[in-house]
Amino acid sequence: MRAVLFDFYGTLAEKHASTPSWESIAAELGYELAPDALRQFWDIDGQPHEEHSQSREHYVAWQHARLRTMLEASGVPAPDDDVLFARILASYSSTARLTAYDDAVPVLTELRSRGAALAICSNWDWDLREAIAAAGLTGLVDVVVSSAWVGVRKPHPHIYERTLTELGVDGTDAVFVGDTWSCDVEGPRREGMRPVYIRRPHFGVDFTAPPDGAASVPDLRVLLELVQP
Repeated sequence: MRAVLFDFYGTLAEKHASTPSWESIAAELGYELAPDALRQFWDIDGQPHEEHSQSREHYVAWQHARLRTMLEASGVPAPDDDVLFARILASYSSTARLTAYDDAVPVLTELRSRGAALAICSNWDWDLREAIAAAGLTGLVDVVVSSAWVGVRKPHPHIYERTLTELGVDGTDAVFVGDTWSCDVEGPRREGMRPVYIRRPHFGVDFTAPPDGAASVPDLRVLLELVQP
């Protein structure tokens, strides 16, 4: 294997456990976010959005409009919608609480020492590089690709193709590591990559995984067996 592609959130890093959820932020103001509205906000994997990826300004405007739609669908009236919008947006955009998993730096460093080309390929917003920096992972991979820049989200094939092209490798020469079955196993497999499905011990249910279960690994160290010097 010549290359390893990583998902970012839930694979290499996550927000600190003390980060408040959107539901708890809304509850402080006496509101409940509608489950269907939340689901529609998050359930955009695989969708193209090229028209919103022309620039950071375009992308942020799209994010804000989607968040406003979610609050409206949850029945949050003015002026509380402005207050809740600002607080949720601050939580959504903040990178201050991002921390890398304990195995991330050692495994990335060792893989690079073995000559593997490394990439982060993530369904993220425009500021993926800032998030990587906040987690202390800057400089540890060769290529960074965010769905926000490409205009499509995993498991759309174009985001994998873009990342492989920037790495200069074919899918058959690459491993893809991630925590979401649809985006990080099924999608990469269709591009010829070998998927490694990681589920950290504290993770909840991955609703995109097969109902009869799926084999997973608990940390990144298994990669050291797959990528030899």
